[in-house]
Parts: sequence; C-alpha cells; structure tokens
Amino acid sequence: MVIDMIVSDLLVKKVLLDNGSLADILYYHAFKQMDISEDRLKPFDSHLYGFYGNIVPVEGSVELPVWIGSTPHHSFAIIEFLVVKAQSTYNAILGRPGQNLVRAITSTYHQKMKFISLEGIREVRGTRSNSGSAMQRS
Repeated sequence: MVIDMIVSDLLVKKVLLDNGSLADILYYHAFKQMDISEDRLKPFDSHLYGFYGNIVPVEGSVELPVWIGSTPHHSFAIIEFLVVKAQSTYNAILGRPGQNLVRAITSTYHQKMKFISLEGIREVRGTRSNSGSAMQRS
C-alpha cells in the first residue's frame, strides 16, 4: 500500500507501507531532494538485503519528524530512516518500526491504515495516482 506523509515539513508522496520490512528506509534520491545536509547522516555499520538477495549499501541513518494524516487528526513520531542508494519507484518505505511508532494498523485489502491520534482513531487511504510532484513543501 502506498501513502503520502509529511517528513521534515515536506509532503512526501509514494511512501510504501511494508509490514515485512524491519527498517524504515529513505531512498537517497528523496534524501537529496529534501535538501538535508549529509552531515546529519549517522554512520550505520551493516547492510540491507534487497528483494533478490542483493546487498544494498546504507549511506547512514537520519532521524526525521513524520506526520501521518491531516491536521489536527494526525499522528507524529521521530523516525530513524536508513538512507540507501538503490533504484526505486518509491521515495521511502515505512516498515514495522515506523508503523509501530505511529501506532498504525494496515489493511491492504481495504487500502487503509488506521492509527491513533490525540482525537481518537483516524485513517489514511492508500493513494492510487502517480500524478504531481514527488515532494512539495507543506
């Protein structure tokens, strides 16, 4: 399922919700578009393995504020993303750690993610359109 979310005051489109991923990933092309200094990257001494068993190099990790949902019905968390240089049609992957931080439950059948906000249980629907810019200021 693919959603949009706010990361560091940017609307980031094409974020894959992956219940099988043990990491939250920000692709390097998206990291560069966000205009975040590479000085913020913390060293990460491990590798990730791609879908086909190939080793994916990790440039480092970075903690970024994330808002899911629309104000005032949103969930907020500081998520540690692994920044990787790999080809992807997505800008980021929100894996189990990030989904747990925003207290989310996903249903791919219904194309919805439900989460707890200060106002109660809210939901985000999966996006179907690839139109528009991949990122924009919120």
